[in-house]
Amino acid sequence: MEKYAAIILAAGKGTRMGGAEGSEIPKVMYEIVGEPIIRHSVTLTRKAGIQRIVLVVGYKKELIENYFGNEVEYAIQNKQLGTGHAVACAKSVVKGMSESVIVFYGDNPLYKPETIQKLITLYEKEKPTVAMLSVHFDDPMFWAFGRIIRDEEGEVVGIVEHKDCDKEQLKITECNPGFYIFDAAWLWDNIAKLDTENAQHELYLTDMIYLAKEQGKRIVAMPVSEESEALGINTKEQLEAAGEVLGSRGR
Repeated sequence: MEKYAAIILAAGKGTRMGGAEGSEIPKVMYEIVGEPIIRHSVTLTRKAGIQRIVLVVGYKKELIENYFGNEVEYAIQNKQLGTGHAVACAKSVVKGMSESVIVFYGDNPLYKPETIQKLITLYEKEKPTVAMLSVHFDDPMFWAFGRIIRDEEGEVVGIVEHKDCDKEQLKITECNPGFYIFDAAWLWDNIAKLDTENAQHELYLTDMIYLAKEQGKRIVAMPVSEESEALGINTKEQLEAAGEVLGSRGR
């Protein structure tokens, strides 16, 4: 059994990236600095020391599968029913493969390998059930990320997606960029407990944080080294901005 396996979510259409409806390529196959977005995500994962990588694919999955071939493994999400559902689709491929599971979105390729390594070090030191990255935004309303909720002792107790936040929660500046390390046994025992009682009626992966807290498990969150690490790609403008970030790092 491996120490870690990574699940990278890559099933999205990328409709907002431009192109005629029904003909666009998967979002993660748009190029940034000369390579598909998903290539950068896989590369940073490997540079962080993780070799077992599973891509959750869906829309026009053959384009991703033909690009990577046997370099990675695949899980299929035929219907996009939420991030929690995407991870559940990978259960049959990943369960029993590793002691811990790293999960993040394939359209977030700007994490630094050293940041991931630092989170792994924290996870191994603190031994929580879940370790995650966080980001502090000066203007969280603009970015519209989920907010990280902490109790009076400063412990993470949950994540509320932007669309589900009340007025006070919207003021929270610590946000969730969507990068997690889960204890594998706990993840696979609990992923089926997610429900769709939320604004988007989807299975949110973020609700795993609430489940962990309800069970008395510990969650730790570590901030990224700079805001740009946390930025995802949903539009052509964001694609260009991500290219500038990678270019500034010499990539």
